[in-house]
Amino acid sequence: MRFTSQYSVFRFDPGEQDLAKPRWFAREGKLDAAEGEYRKAIGQNPDLQVAWLELFELLRRSGRFQDALELTDAAQRHWGEHDAIPHTLRGAALVELGRAPEGLVELQKAIELDDTLFLAWHEYGYAAYRTGHATEALMALDRAFALEAHTDTLMLRGRILRDGGRFDAAEVAFQAATQATDHDLPRREAEREILATRRAAALDGRRPRDFTARERWFVADGGVLLLPDAPGAGGVAEGIAAALDWLVLLARELQWRPAAVAGASSDDEPLAAMLAARFGAVAVGASALDPADTPLIVTAVADDREEWSKQLERLARWRTGWSFALFRRPGKPGADVVGLEADPASIDLSRVLPEGLARPVPPEVPLPSDVVTIARHPLAAWHERISDPTPPPGGRLTQP
Repeated sequence: MRFTSQYSVFRFDPGEQDLAKPRWFAREGKLDAAEGEYRKAIGQNPDLQVAWLELFELLRRSGRFQDALELTDAAQRHWGEHDAIPHTLRGAALVELGRAPEGLVELQKAIELDDTLFLAWHEYGYAAYRTGHATEALMALDRAFALEAHTDTLMLRGRILRDGGRFDAAEVAFQAATQATDHDLPRREAEREILATRRAAALDGRRPRDFTARERWFVADGGVLLLPDAPGAGGVAEGIAAALDWLVLLARELQWRPAAVAGASSDDEPLAAMLAARFGAVAVGASALDPADTPLIVTAVADDREEWSKQLERLARWRTGWSFALFRRPGKPGADVVGLEADPASIDLSRVLPEGLARPVPPEVPLPSDVVTIARHPLAAWHERISDPTPPPGGRLTQP
């Protein structure tokens, strides 16, 4: 879990001043540099417990679970067999590696050594949740929060309650998380979870385990997923062509009439040009866009690149226009509409994207009814910016 101190880069506590640099790098997304600085800080002061904890969380959130496990071995060599912290971190790493029974044993050992260590109870709650024991998880989290109040404990509690279909209770937990922090990053994360909980509650009262792939996508960030079934290696180009055709049909259903289409970066210009022709709009550079264009901004891959984030921020500020991505990297900023669910890391886009764009316009295949239903839902992401899709007067003239 993350700690409040991680959000406060510059601290007056002399023991944490050496962590200003790694925290800054981590906040800026420079994870390799952050890791190096954390290891440097530990080398200079191995008794700085918070450095071990923050480095572990950095590795964990990067998906480097084996490296996190190896870090716990080093922590145990330093802190000793009878310290609860190494057992807590080792248990957390084992759970992430899919070795939950071993992880639970380590976490139980940590609690036996120090039953006042809130982190051990928090990680035990997470492990119990991962193994399907929601009630036990909630009890452990209650114990953790009673020992030390942390936003991440409230956030995890909210997710467990939401997964169990207890949407009102989940929203209360997320609301409490927004009030329990003085920092923008965790507050914005909690606010996103509140919206996700409301979207989940709006789906006929069903539990999340019963949601379809498109509904899960909608709940996560309010986006519309066109093709939830990842095509095989030979069908990616065909899937791209189908997704683009469905985007045009969906825009027609929703009365989206972009006067201009722009790629988020220069690499996205071929996609923008192709869609501009399909919409009868003009293709322009992103820097030349105007709110009056009610623009469609597109990208091949939605990720955390600065160009894509900047364009999403412009749409939010303008309160108009739409965004489309053929693919989205897992866990990264999405789009109003995403074409395919496949992970782009497994696809040679330099080969299949030109092939998909060059395919002739396929015969119209009716949009699945749930695509239109989700897109029209008042909690869909694009509705947060714009309620009337009709372009305002004075927009850029479209091509015939």
